[in-house]
Amino acid sequence: MEPSNRLIPPHLNAETYRMETSGTYTHAYLDFVRVHKDGHILVGCSELTGRYWNGGACILPNDKESDFQKTNFKRDINLASTTADGCFSGSSDKVILCEDTGAISIWSKSEDAWSTWKEDLSVAEHDGPALVIECLDSDRLYVSAGGDGNVKVWDIRDNMICLRNYNSAHSMQVNTIGVKPMSQKHFVTGSLDGFISLWDEHTNKPVYDVVENNCGIRCLLWIEENKLIFGDESGQLSLIDLRDSKHAIKLHEFPAPIHRIAFNPRSSNIAVCCDNQILSVFHTDDDKLNLVYERKAHQDCIRGLAWDESEPNALHTVGWDGELKKHIVN
Repeated sequence: MEPSNRLIPPHLNAETYRMETSGTYTHAYLDFVRVHKDGHILVGCSELTGRYWNGGACILPNDKESDFQKTNFKRDINLASTTADGCFSGSSDKVILCEDTGAISIWSKSEDAWSTWKEDLSVAEHDGPALVIECLDSDRLYVSAGGDGNVKVWDIRDNMICLRNYNSAHSMQVNTIGVKPMSQKHFVTGSLDGFISLWDEHTNKPVYDVVENNCGIRCLLWIEENKLIFGDESGQLSLIDLRDSKHAIKLHEFPAPIHRIAFNPRSSNIAVCCDNQILSVFHTDDDKLNLVYERKAHQDCIRGLAWDESEPNALHTVGWDGELKKHIVN
């Protein structure tokens, strides 16, 4: 067999990649969506172009959602890495983003004629990608977690000081954080190690492990004072009462790992997306689920869900097909 001239010796790979430049087209893999109470929408994305995998975010008013085009995704914020999660901080003119570099960055909208977004501060203290961030106190406290298994509580008013650093909070990456309703100190974390742990911002150790699941935790929500809903890698959606956490109630089984859930307290509806293209919405009644809405919402995996606070029945979704969609759930 004659050697092929197309084969490149391993020690010459660098020469090949050195000549490669960015492509002319970037596909935006939309990863999350958040909705502010004033109607503004935050969309975060990852973009793969040749050798480069960058990211960014777009902030747009609710009435401009129909103008969102996947073929012309205009980023208000450009990042040198991908972003898995983000949130508004107080007003819709300030956002906090997680980055795959392990950084947590704060961005604000300039008051100049161009209304550009500028980075106010960036702190990289996670030893792996920062994957999730949630709000404890919108004016001050936020909690983040990442691929390093660490959980950190930040004071954004004091130059992004890390108030609590829970090293090795989990033995595997932490995918999700749920904050207790009407609380500024209690939250839970879920990890691929199968544990859901309860934390108090005033203590250095977890209060206790709420759940030891038989597979990894992908997402969770603290929906009432004593109730949690979580989804795992087996596709099982379960309910936990913190007063009897040893007995989880199995609510529904999906055909794929559950990626994200969103709860609407005004209608008691729960939106669920898995590692597929199907969007499902259930109404909760006495710890039981009734399916009220289900459809193939995207052409690729759905990655983000967010209920609209200004429209009780409006649900926003994003996916890896680059689409931002609005659903009316009656």
